Amino acid sequence: MSRIFYGLIISPAGSILHFTGVVGLGGHFIFLEGEEIMEMAITIRPENESDYQAVENLTREAFWDLYQPGCVEHLLAHKLRKVQAFLAELDYVAERDHQIVGNIMYSKAKISDENGNAHEVITFGPLSVLPSHQKEGVGSALIHHTKKLAAEMGIRRS
Repeated sequence: MSRIFYGLIISPAGSILHFTGVVGLGGHFIFLEGEEIMEMAITIRPENESDYQAVENLTREAFWDLYQPGCVEHLLAHKLRKVQAFLAELDYVAERDHQIVGNIMYSKAKISDENGNAHEVITFGPLSVLPSHQKEGVGSALIHHTKKLAAEMGIRRS
């Protein structure tokens, strides 16, 4: 089953383009534009232990000097895997040409309402995409793929 979605992208030349996108079986993301089809050839798969260093490196590259000098998001990725709240079943990478170009991680959390009642939720982050692959739909594809998996796991949206 494929999901179709619509949006805007900014091309490397700075043009704004409307697009239609499809995430199909196997997690492949395809941009559809009118009659032309350009496949991005992204594979989305679970992260495994041998990916940890590559994911931490890409996370550092994605966030370096973005909000402050340096970054800490790669350390968050490293430490998050070791805590009980980490949801390994929603930890995914995006690959292009056998190179990891994106990653999404989830964890459990609790929020309290105005009456002090705690509610269990899941949160994602870091969501990291190599700078050379940003604005290409990699992050969106990771979000859409893992949201579908979360729903299949019985995690409901509010």
